[in-house]
Amino acid sequence: MKQIGLRAHDLGTFDSAEQLASAIAVYGPSIPIQLAIRKVLRNAPQPSAYTETFIRTLHDELAAKGAYVGVFGCYINPVHPDKAIRDQQLTSFEQHLKFANLLGCPLVGTETGSLNADCSFHPDTAEPKVLDVLYRSIDRLVEAAAKYDAIVGVEAVSKQHTISSIDRMAALAEKFDTPHLKIIYDPVNLIPWTGLTEKDGSSRGKPSLEAQRSFVNASLDAFGSRIAALHVKDFRLDANGYKIGDLPFGEGVFDWKDLFSELRKRSIEVPALLENANPATLADTLSILSTY
Repeated sequence: MKQIGLRAHDLGTFDSAEQLASAIAVYGPSIPIQLAIRKVLRNAPQPSAYTETFIRTLHDELAAKGAYVGVFGCYINPVHPDKAIRDQQLTSFEQHLKFANLLGCPLVGTETGSLNADCSFHPDTAEPKVLDVLYRSIDRLVEAAAKYDAIVGVEAVSKQHTISSIDRMAALAEKFDTPHLKIIYDPVNLIPWTGLTEKDGSSRGKPSLEAQRSFVNASLDAFGSRIAALHVKDFRLDANGYKIGDLPFGEGVFDWKDLFSELRKRSIEVPALLENANPATLADTLSILSTY
């Protein structure tokens, strides 16, 4: 059975967990969300000030309206160029791991960062020494995840971040062969900046189904068994042939129906969370995805 939901902060910001839960409940029962607490709740405490009471109350308010957390968001830069700031961010992630099970979601998610503090493109992010820093950060987080019986969720971004390709993600998954590390699969994020490659080496504005299937199957063959959540959005190429990769579902050229079909064949059943969703059209979008 499909678990289709959304990023909570795409609905806006709220004064209380009860208000957030009510906003989610509009779209039906049993809705998974990606929850980044400080992006969605006004006056939320810093992670260092999380308490069992705060997290339990948040869980209970969401559950009362039928919502649940599919990804506990703590998106940091684990290769931040300033070691002191990097350590602060890793400590914040560890706090999320500590409270994840109380929230009902052991999976805490992050991307893999860049040599730029804001995670934008830096030409040296792909260097081996940066990958070594990432591995040390992930090692620290996986150790904390094992302590708290939680899961580190890692998401790749092509070209821009340290883990930027299918091969790099597969290597990370192999290095950290533990149930405490899983993958958040965002196929649009992983698509190269110049689009999907056709059999003849070209790249089309609207890729062929064969090109998409080749890309998707390469991903799923490499790390499909480690996927714990899916991000759903869309892309197209701009006038210069470069990817615009932050479009809402249905506004680009990715064939989500075919991807869901392949996930079913492989028995990969994980929360599928819309990104950049428009609340005005969200009900229709959820309805369409439910038919896939």
